[in-house]
Amino acid sequence: MKASLESLMQEGRDVVLRPLAEASTLPPGFYTSPEIFALESERVFRRNWVAVGRASEIPNAGDRFRIDVAGEPLLIVRGKDGAVRALSAVCRHRWMLLGSGAESSGTISCPYHKWTYALDGSLMAAPLMERADGFERENCSLPSFGCALWNGFIFVNLSGEAAPLSHALAPLAEEFTPWKMDEMEVVGRIEFDQRYNWKVLADNFMEAYHHFAIHPETFEPNYPAAISHADEANGPYAALRMPHKDDGLSDTLFKPLDGIPERARRGFSVFNVYPSMLLAVLADSVIWYRMEIESVDSFKLTVYLLAHPASLDVPDVETLKTFLREGTFAVHMEDLPACEGVQRGLMSGVARAGRLSHLEGAIHAHQKWLIGELARP
Repeated sequence: MKASLESLMQEGRDVVLRPLAEASTLPPGFYTSPEIFALESERVFRRNWVAVGRASEIPNAGDRFRIDVAGEPLLIVRGKDGAVRALSAVCRHRWMLLGSGAESSGTISCPYHKWTYALDGSLMAAPLMERADGFERENCSLPSFGCALWNGFIFVNLSGEAAPLSHALAPLAEEFTPWKMDEMEVVGRIEFDQRYNWKVLADNFMEAYHHFAIHPETFEPNYPAAISHADEANGPYAALRMPHKDDGLSDTLFKPLDGIPERARRGFSVFNVYPSMLLAVLADSVIWYRMEIESVDSFKLTVYLLAHPASLDVPDVETLKTFLREGTFAVHMEDLPACEGVQRGLMSGVARAGRLSHLEGAIHAHQKWLIGELARP
């Protein structure tokens, strides 16, 4: 590790690895340094489970979609055996990217020279290769990566060495059981191109401290900043609880499922499943912020709006879906100037690590975890 990078890591340890009442944020260099970003790609995103999509997006054999994780081009495919696989999206011939064509097909065909692969990644055909001495099709399969389903979400692991996902997230899975997330449908999707560091959004998502300033009409009247609180960290995730003012029932668009706990009906919770899966869990729906992280200061954000089919059995449901989409879009547009302003402020020569409020415990938990992951050799 370079001396400058090591000194930044030491500064991070010094200010973050303290009790919350004494702690500060990660130093600005953690949000702006290309070296830190490269370290995150290697030690955080390539080593841990990363959520990439919903199983319902590829319901049938041959369905697929493209996504990059830590710079690795992936093709997420439903096989003829029903299994979901994470395959390399790089042709074994001359590295052309795969998956730019049809969203569903019985094979995977390279648009460059028509090398063709089965849905499990094995090479089926390589035109005009008969004069290549020693060429063996069986040695040219697409590499595959760790892939797991959890609550209907597709996760991938590039290292192949991560602990089983279900074990790490068992307590969270138990909490989510009443929502039947694995059966939820995608009822809306919103895309944004973002020009700031991914952790700026993670920080913003995991605190309600800003409600009275950024969301004075949308959130603060019913979900006041002052009564929000973070759970004690007990796994590779953070949870922030936002109770409804005066313990009142939250308004819902759809019909909450039987069995949704009373606490969830009188507020809502947001979660960061490390490293970067941001979830808002409401009584009648779930909102997922998926980040496709491209560089130290840019990522593609896709906001998924999810609801259970039984919850959608309400009058004028299409109008309500539109209302959910428009409301979610409006909330992010309120957050966007704050996130962009933070990124500009981080570039200042006098920017320093800032002290944390007691309302920012979920940020503190995430940043302690990140420091630990970045320090792992």
